[in-house]
Order: sequence, then structure tokens, then C-alpha cells
Amino acid sequence: MQQIQWQDRFRIGVESVDEAHRRLFSIVQKIMDLYVEKHEDKFACVEGIKYFKAYALKHFAEEEAYMRSIGYPGYRSHKRLHDKMRQDTLPSLERALYASDFSTQAVQRFIGVCTGWLTGHILVEDRAITGKAAGGPAPFDPRDELAVIREVLLHPLQEMFGDNVQFIGRFSTKDTIADAQYYELAYSGQQGYKLRFILVIGEPLLLRAAGLLFGIDFYARNEIVRFALQEIAQNLIQRAAASFGESPSAYQLEGDRFLDRTGFQQLFQEQAPQHSLLFNTSHDCFALCVDKIPVAHEGQETPPEASPL
Repeated sequence: MQQIQWQDRFRIGVESVDEAHRRLFSIVQKIMDLYVEKHEDKFACVEGIKYFKAYALKHFAEEEAYMRSIGYPGYRSHKRLHDKMRQDTLPSLERALYASDFSTQAVQRFIGVCTGWLTGHILVEDRAITGKAAGGPAPFDPRDELAVIREVLLHPLQEMFGDNVQFIGRFSTKDTIADAQYYELAYSGQQGYKLRFILVIGEPLLLRAAGLLFGIDFYARNEIVRFALQEIAQNLIQRAAASFGESPSAYQLEGDRFLDRTGFQQLFQEQAPQHSLLFNTSHDCFALCVDKIPVAHEGQETPPEASPL
């Protein structure tokens, strides 16, 4: 049976906060155990999800009180991330659960989104409260979008991949990534454009990264991995948006899909992404392609609504 594990690298050094994080992971695991693994009655799942929501809201209030007590300079931006989770993300997940009568897919989405959000939030935002987030972006000109994307994203990528991630240059379709998976996400923006974000990553590295995040072994891509990817990508995009002085809610996910190699190459042929970044780890390379697409000229650029894997 898969077990979603708390990991020592999630520790921020404040016992009350660390204990709350451990409890949240434990609640998600219980939901997965009862409903996804054992397929027990809906009542247990409903109660588990209610408890997760109540405990998460209590934790947010306590963590915010702690940040205020130490005069944490990042309090306001951190609280905005909590507000988005409690006001938008959790209610949206609840609506999907009840609308589907707690279908297995909706429960998997709840698990993937909550675990992905928790993991990304703890590793990047919460560990920054006590200065445990390793390093920060190197000095860069905020007017240089490529520098922002490269430098601001590098640190959280290192945390999430649990590896020494290095930016090694521009990515092109001539670069070989074995057993590549092409995951495309489209986000609506507030300035007359949309954002397209494509992750190009070998399946072994993808599953290894997911395993590190969840503390379990994945042997194939599934819905939990997919929804966790959505939340991790959202976390990265919010960091980049904040670097441009934009609100964390400036971009909202419109759709996502896994492309085959032919579909990905066609996108490059039609219009090469504005930013194609190639990164290296000790295990393999992966790439991030980022585009700002004017709404008036988007044509067929925006991917359709999410479809089953």
C-alpha cells in the first residue's frame, strides 16, 4: 500500500508548525488509505476531508500568528497564499467532490492537489520563515524576464527535485530527453495575455521527483501525480509573478494536457516558445518552456480542458 510520508526535509524548526504539517500529511494519508486503497464507504472520506479542511484553517491561523509575532517581513505575501488556499482552492475541491458524489477521481484530485500544495508551500514558503530555504535567487535585473524565470525558479526546483539542479542553457527540440513526457498547462492572465507552461521531463525523473515529494514509490503516471504537478507548477508561477510585482492570483489554471512528441514538435514549429530553459540534475535533464500569449492572437494555442490520462 502506498504511504504518503512526512520527510525531515519538510521541517522548518518550529515544533508547533512542524507538528501541524505532520498531522496534515497524516490526514491525507488516512483519506487515501480508506477511500482510494480500501474503497470503503463515502462517510469515512467525507469526515476525513472535513477534518483536513478544519485542521488546515486552524494551522493557517496559528502559522500567521507566529509570523506576526516574529515580525516576519514576508508575512503579507505568505498570508495571501493561505487566503487563496482557504477561499478558492479548498472550496473548489469540495464542490468537485460533492458534484461527483465523491468519485475516486475527485478524491484523487483532492489528495494530489492538497499534497502538492503542502509540499511546495512547505519547501519554499514555510522554510523561508526560519531561513531554512536554501539560498535565494542571484542578483538579477527584474526587467529581464528570462533572468527572473531562470533565477527565481531555480531554488524551488532544487528543493522539489531533492537534487542539485543547474540551468545549462536554452532547450530546443534537438535536445534529447529519454522517455520524455510533455506536460502543458495554460493559465489566464490579467494583462491581456495567457501564460503557457510546458514541462519536458523523462518519465523516470518525473516519477522519481513525485516519489521524493510524496515519500512513496510511483511506478506509473497517475491522477495523483498529475494533480500534484498542477499545484507545484502553480507555486512556481506564483513566485515568478511575485518577482514582477504581480498578485499570486494573477494566473488561474484554464486547462492542462499531456502531449505526445508529435504534438509538442508541432507547437515548436508553429511558434517557438519565448523562453525554453534546459536544466540538468545528477539523474537526467528536463526543460521548462514558457510563453506569454496575447489573448487577441491566441488562435489554437490554449489547450483544451483536462482530459483523462
